[in-house]
Amino acid sequence: TNEVSVAISSLKPRLLRRFTPRNDKLLNAFVLDYKILPGSIRNMTQVEVMNLRKTHNFIYYFTGLFFLFLSKLKNLMQGYRSPRPFGILDFKKAIEYDFRVVDGWLHFLKEYSGDDSLKGKTILELGPGADLGVGIITLMKGAEKYNAIDVNDLVKFVPDEFYRELFGYIDKINGIKPDIDFLRTQLELACGGKTGKLNYLCRSDFDISVFSGEQIDLVLSQAAFEHFDDIEKTIMQLSAVAKPGTMLIAEIDLKTHSRWIRDADPLNIYRYPDFIYNIFKFRSSPNRVRQFEYEKILKKFKWVNIKIFPIIVLDNKYLLAVRDFLSKRFRGGDSRMEELTVVLCATKE
Repeated sequence: TNEVSVAISSLKPRLLRRFTPRNDKLLNAFVLDYKILPGSIRNMTQVEVMNLRKTHNFIYYFTGLFFLFLSKLKNLMQGYRSPRPFGILDFKKAIEYDFRVVDGWLHFLKEYSGDDSLKGKTILELGPGADLGVGIITLMKGAEKYNAIDVNDLVKFVPDEFYRELFGYIDKINGIKPDIDFLRTQLELACGGKTGKLNYLCRSDFDISVFSGEQIDLVLSQAAFEHFDDIEKTIMQLSAVAKPGTMLIAEIDLKTHSRWIRDADPLNIYRYPDFIYNIFKFRSSPNRVRQFEYEKILKKFKWVNIKIFPIIVLDNKYLLAVRDFLSKRFRGGDSRMEELTVVLCATKE
């Protein structure tokens, strides 16, 4: 469409181990389809091409149903506890992850707006997940205030040692002199349920309207939009708290989420018609909303300059092998099934 641009700066795949001549030709065809422009981009945001050697459509169909059943059973028994493939006790990985998330947002903020500064900005993060490390890092980088809202209160499970490790890491970063005491104070206020510069809310209704007085400059989200049960309601509430010029930077993971089958059959959740998928659905399970649907809803609530940056895409061979085995509503070109992970950017009118 006229208002949406698919933007990729370069293609230096990290997932492909080695190209055979045949695979190289396939990739070249794929690149031409995407009209990829020359240029440089940091390693963390280079487009990854997911190359799958074999496709077993019938096996994956029934295996996927089994994984959907297991996911629902696990949710019923344990609730939602682990948004990342590693635990919060792996402090090093968790800290590195938080920094990568913030750096990724800043990269795409720069790509989208030309400015990656957080200085003086009031931030709202939707679905912060496992810890408040991201919020602390944004304050360290000059944000005026960090707000966040989630349905699942995973932050209460974070041990104090994680934050001690994080502050120790921040204190050793060359070139900056962060006010560690200030950051610690803001964390203590947030963990005590008091309002400060680090404002974390957990609400079962996920009512974003509670931030209506915050004058939000920037809305951020990392692999959370795909878990929102009612996207239109979420964007409607977000639009009510956003002011003209508020920018949205959201990474959306469109792949299957179950941790084995997502690597073997990343489009597995799209194999099933709604009446089957809904049998196994639970709160926060992948909503299967596609890019054009986000675009349509954002336009409805007066968001403009919508851009979609693919960061993980499928090779043509797998896509052609599975397309006819997807549920009918995902076979059309509008669904852009080749895109597995994207960053969605928009500005409130």
